[in-house]
Amino acid sequence: MGISHLISIVGAGPGDPDLLTVKAHKRLIEADVILYDALMGGEILELAKPEAIKLYVGKIYNDWQNQEERQNSIYSLFLHWAGQNKKVVRLKTGDSMIFGRGAEEIRFCKENSLNYEVIPGITAGIASSSLFEIPLTERGKNSMVLFHAGHRENGKFTDLELITNVLKTGSPVVIYMGLNKLSDMAKALSRAGIENTIPIQVLSKISQSDEKGYETTIGGVAEFLQQNSPETPSIIIIGKHVVRI
Repeated sequence: MGISHLISIVGAGPGDPDLLTVKAHKRLIEADVILYDALMGGEILELAKPEAIKLYVGKIYNDWQNQEERQNSIYSLFLHWAGQNKKVVRLKTGDSMIFGRGAEEIRFCKENSLNYEVIPGITAGIASSSLFEIPLTERGKNSMVLFHAGHRENGKFTDLELITNVLKTGSPVVIYMGLNKLSDMAKALSRAGIENTIPIQVLSKISQSDEKGYETTIGGVAEFLQQNSPETPSIIIIGKHVVRI
């Protein structure tokens, strides 16, 4: 028996189509409609059947979209295509539950009695650790890791005290969406007592053909940014033990 109007909220991983889960791949092949984000690689979209409708619903940094209106338009598409009894894939970079607004879309599906499922993906923070051989946890060194969105409020980084405390334990902090704030973050951490020698890894375009990794330190960020221009999206990993094996 066929499944009616299934909405699949799919984590597509960091970009390499080979890193899709088998289930994600299957849903892409089956999809009638694909609602995809800005960072989605063309190779992944090419896995869909030729007649599938592909609709861009993403955002790019400083594109000045009203995010509430953008999200509401996605919800309208959910309702429209569910009413047409279509199989919809909501395709998100990485994992939908890590800085991906997946929770909001799940709630909408529940509130509107939509038939939905959630398919996990490999988030960029985990993928970058593995692909660049930088352990986020290691026996005898550290036993936790903090994911942070790199957000600021009123000119100050949110949770700066927490970030500082985690770093002081020797555990790493993985920062998403923080490349344009890296200089300010390094200064803030230095003022908060983090040693200038603490390593930083800047890992750009994870798993894609032009991925690139950079190494610097808290104290070396200013010079690093003068000499290098990492591309977005980038993951930043900071920590005492953040070195490649």
